[in-house]
Amino acid sequence: MNFVVHGVNTNMYKEFKPIYPKFRDVVEQCKQLSDKHGDWDNNPDSQIAIQTDDASQDNWRAGNGVSLGKTAKWEHAFNQLQPSLVNTPLDEYLQWLGVAVYRARIMMSRPKGCYSVHRDFSPRLHLPLVTNRQCNFLITDPIQFFHLPADGRTTWVNTTMPHTFMNGSTEKRLHLVMIVEN
Repeated sequence: MNFVVHGVNTNMYKEFKPIYPKFRDVVEQCKQLSDKHGDWDNNPDSQIAIQTDDASQDNWRAGNGVSLGKTAKWEHAFNQLQPSLVNTPLDEYLQWLGVAVYRARIMMSRPKGCYSVHRDFSPRLHLPLVTNRQCNFLITDPIQFFHLPADGRTTWVNTTMPHTFMNGSTEKRLHLVMIVEN
């Protein structure tokens, strides 16, 4: 595995699935969705919803953002693919995973940006789409620092621990993040 790891406890992350054979198709579709629906200058959450709680119409902001009122039950409500994504590379990828995922989103990490330190209700699956070596996870307790390459591997990350993500580069980073049960 090509992870760049510094003092990482192996309970913090692990390969969930090997290289997805149609990874490039997923990357291209996500780039197109990013260009069409990202509206990054007016999207402070820097997220595009892949799953929604109402599959009757596309809602690219469904379940996005941070809120103290969110619960694990609330997150699980976002379990339906956006209608316009049915039978597309993203749909095929989500089916290939072989497990139920919730609140799948394309997330954009802004250049020279960092998320607040936080804990999630459940672990996450990550599929980096566009990244570089200056983009890294930081688990804060205990301190652990690691990079996930955009090589088509899906990685399980224990985001129930205090963590953040830093983009120390001058380029935006795109990744697909999904909630998965332990």
